Amino acid sequence: MKIVSLFVCCCSLFVIGCTNKTVKIKMLPTLSESDSAVVMYYHTPGDPRFFNMTKVVVKNPLPVVATDVNGKVVEAKDSCVTQGKIYFYGKAGAVETIYFSRNKECMTLSFIKTGEKYFTAMSDDTKKLLERLEKDVTVLPGRKE
Repeated sequence: MKIVSLFVCCCSLFVIGCTNKTVKIKMLPTLSESDSAVVMYYHTPGDPRFFNMTKVVVKNPLPVVATDVNGKVVEAKDSCVTQGKIYFYGKAGAVETIYFSRNKECMTLSFIKTGEKYFTAMSDDTKKLLERLEKDVTVLPGRKE
C-alpha cells in the first residue's frame, strides 16, 4: 500500500511540474500609449494586396482592442484567415501590428512578438467597433474596389 501511495504521489508531482501554469497576459502594454491607428480591411481575406482603410486619430484610439489584445492568450486557430490588420502608432512611429479575424468561428486578434504568433479572443465590442469603422473606410486611388 505504501508503494502505491508513493507512486501516486510521485506521478502527481510529475504531472503538476510538467504543466505550464503560466498564463500569458498583457503581452503588448504599449498599445495603451498609442495616439492613433490605421485599420486595414482586406478585400479578400488572407490577401493583403487590395484593401480599404480607415484612420483613427485620438489619444488611445481603440481601447477595447487594446484590452482584448492584452487579455489571456488562447490557442491558435489555424483555420482562421486574417481579414485585416490594425497599425497602432505612438510617439516613436509604429507601436504594434494587430491582425484580426471576425468570423463567428474565429473571433480572434493576433500579433507577433519575438518571432512567435499569439492569439487572443475578440470580444463582441471589438467586433462591433471594427464593423462600425469599416463603414468609414477610405478607398485608396488605384485600389481595386
